Amino acid sequence: MIRLEGVSKIYRPGREITVPALRGITLEVIKGEFVSIMGSSGSGKSTLMHIIGCLDRPTEGSYFLDDNEISEKGDNDLAEFRNKYIGFVFQSFNLLPRLNALENVELPMIYRGARVSERRKRAAYALEMVGLSDRLRHRPAELSGGQQQRVAIARALVGEPSLFLADEPTGNLDSKSSEEVMGIFRELNEQGITIIFVTHEEDIAAFTKRVIRLRDGLVIEDQKNGEPKADNLKSGGVRAR
Repeated sequence: MIRLEGVSKIYRPGREITVPALRGITLEVIKGEFVSIMGSSGSGKSTLMHIIGCLDRPTEGSYFLDDNEISEKGDNDLAEFRNKYIGFVFQSFNLLPRLNALENVELPMIYRGARVSERRKRAAYALEMVGLSDRLRHRPAELSGGQQQRVAIARALVGEPSLFLADEPTGNLDSKSSEEVMGIFRELNEQGITIIFVTHEEDIAAFTKRVIRLRDGLVIEDQKNGEPKADNLKSGGVRAR
């Protein structure tokens, strides 16, 4: 599904200053994989995530998403690919405080011009999938951190993405909420959704099936997890459509 060939990214904050963030990354992610990207601050993991998510372009090299070369696409094309393929989940949830859970989940469909009846139905179903059917009218301030992250996952789900990108999605959660959220991601992966995490937490990476480690913009390790970690908590009942 994802193929990077010799991808480099160089930032130029000043006329005579260059900062190499990625140095010739070559890797593939097959459809249906569950991957974590790890590395210390400055290793290049967020830059790699931005390129995979069509939020940025490589300085050199090629990036293919479902056999479409993304590297030379214009801004409108990149937006179309993000809309078609990718669901994003972030550490900070990015929920609008004045909107309730249902309204927050509806937002992507409003931007796509979906009818009110359709978007309400799909948003309610997405919240049901993450175990929040009883919290539709609650605003973010009335929800726990774990519940807010579930709303964020539901918001990404309504677009029916084939690829989930999650940037430190458990960074603001306690251990119990983290396990519940990871349980949701694992069940989504079992339904065939490709999931890529950026995380610095070994416990979170243990849930995934493959770990890619970066240092100074290079892949220093790419290994399969022998047996992904299983949680002892119910995730909220994600089920296939």
